[in-house]
Amino acid sequence: MDDVKAFTLNELQDVLYDILKEFATFCDKNNLRYYLFGGTLLGAVRHNDFIPWDDDIDVSMPRPDYERFIELTRISPWEHYEVRQYTQPFIKMVDNRTVMKERLMREKYNTQCVFIDIFPIDGLPESASEQQKHFRKLRRYKRCLEHSIIDSRKVPDKNMIKRVYRKIATTFFYILGHKRFRDALSRQARRYSYDLSEYVSVGIWGWAQKDVSKKSELENRVAIPFRDSVFWCQGDYAQSLKLKYKNYMEIPPESQRPPFHGLCYWKKEM
Repeated sequence: MDDVKAFTLNELQDVLYDILKEFATFCDKNNLRYYLFGGTLLGAVRHNDFIPWDDDIDVSMPRPDYERFIELTRISPWEHYEVRQYTQPFIKMVDNRTVMKERLMREKYNTQCVFIDIFPIDGLPESASEQQKHFRKLRRYKRCLEHSIIDSRKVPDKNMIKRVYRKIATTFFYILGHKRFRDALSRQARRYSYDLSEYVSVGIWGWAQKDVSKKSELENRVAIPFRDSVFWCQGDYAQSLKLKYKNYMEIPPESQRPPFHGLCYWKKEM
């Protein structure tokens, strides 16, 4: 890797943006619903672009569209892009000309390609209490999965007890294997049908309970500018951003900005 020049942040964002455009074009062509999600949605609303320090792109799809997208891309329709699943319970659309070394992952898992994350949106039970039970089960599986793939030595913590616990937990769950927890998490997330549910969420990863929407409001899609393109986002995007970020139009201080995911570069043959 010493003779390979890593991407600058601006170069990485350009690569991610190109993937997003190909993804969105394919979805529109095949009548697949998608939404800008998480920090990507926030960047679109606040900056009409990436959040200036952001180094990834997140999109979400209703579970039926997500599954159809997987089927349609099993043989990639693109020359340089592919749909892959690594250790997490969701898919990524990658640029196969690139390499990415994930910052916190175990060495066994940390070599990937530059990607955009594609999350499934699943149904939820109707009552708030049942939703919380559902989310608690999802959190347990997520913690087990994270322990199985994260390198505890790369997670800084001044608390000795927490460091020792993390070391023991990551070793134990690594031995059990990440696929066990990834598959259990997927089964739990799919327990409630998207089509039959009034409320939905990206429960499988990330915000979960802070991402609950009425399906009717989510599906009332609106177009939003991002750089020189226009992409789809959920109809209740303002409410969603308030739940996640509170005063989402305020720029956070530098100390609250997340670190980069990892080191990204073009493959040597490029």
